[in-house]
Amino acid sequence: MLGGGLNAYTAKEYTRYFAQTLGKNAVSALEILCDMLTTPLLDADELERERGVILDEMAMYEDSGQDVAHEALCAAVWPNSPLGQPICGVADTVSAFTHDDLQGFMQERYTPDKMIVVVVGDYDRSGVDELIEKTLGSLSKGKSTALGDSPVFTPSLALKNKKFEQTSLALAMPGLPLGDAHRYSMMLLNFIVGGGVSSRLFQRLREELGLAYSVYSSHTAALGAGLFTISASFSADKQAQVLDEINRILEDTAHGVTNEEFERARAQVKASSIMGMETVAAQATFVGRSELFEGRLINFDQIIEKLDALTCDDVNRLAENILGNTARALSVAGKVKKRSFYMPYITSTTNNK
Repeated sequence: MLGGGLNAYTAKEYTRYFAQTLGKNAVSALEILCDMLTTPLLDADELERERGVILDEMAMYEDSGQDVAHEALCAAVWPNSPLGQPICGVADTVSAFTHDDLQGFMQERYTPDKMIVVVVGDYDRSGVDELIEKTLGSLSKGKSTALGDSPVFTPSLALKNKKFEQTSLALAMPGLPLGDAHRYSMMLLNFIVGGGVSSRLFQRLREELGLAYSVYSSHTAALGAGLFTISASFSADKQAQVLDEINRILEDTAHGVTNEEFERARAQVKASSIMGMETVAAQATFVGRSELFEGRLINFDQIIEKLDALTCDDVNRLAENILGNTARALSVAGKVKKRSFYMPYITSTTNNK
């Protein structure tokens, strides 16, 4: 009756419930979300149906080489941290939890001191404030939850022998934690290494050599830890070529990027950032993450100013620190070779996983 959409997702460090609708229906849409969070039905039959959906989703991930490689990488790099755990959980746990388990979890975690409400767009402010106070504001305050220690990067090698059409790998090194002062330089460095079709990885491995259809880099920033990762999928018989080329590109980039690459990356990152904020959904996500992880509302114009203030030397210093790091981790899923084959591509102090 309201129109719009309602959905949710879980990340490593938070769960987001969201609705998008017309401004005149904003209070009604928010009321539905608040009702779900404060008085969930948790019906036994629906719980069993959803359990089956989640188990099927977990099986779907097991059929994806890149997903298997990434999950194995995180588990090996952060073995004693929640960041190393799969978001979906494991089959044994999902199969075992009960209605009481879910209810207890919500009572412990879904409390006003652990929630952030973000509303963006044209809406009735007084109606929103009144609704939040009446619903979420009436919940009992939860016990304070101590944050875990910052996870330490563990050099590692994880091999998953799977019957995939292609072999997938994830090669990682320590990145930057959330809020790091050099995060704007990281945006540009990531773009230059593998963040787009003009990146070094894409141009060399796909366009010039045709070694991999999918190849890219990414940076994950979490509380107290970060991960810079190279991901690729390719024919199993090309593993040596792919790893050699990735290694060569990382070593070359550690010695510096060109002014042309720097300016192109800055222009692209600025454009992507600006255009990415053109929807209310994107703005809500941006505001929510800022409040949740930094305790403040970051002015988007300040991000553009930070990008404008960067120099090529800033990116080069970061490239040397990140890409020149000898502590690396490698995860391979598909038709894998013996462990000794992969050892030259990671640090000699690798812990076997």
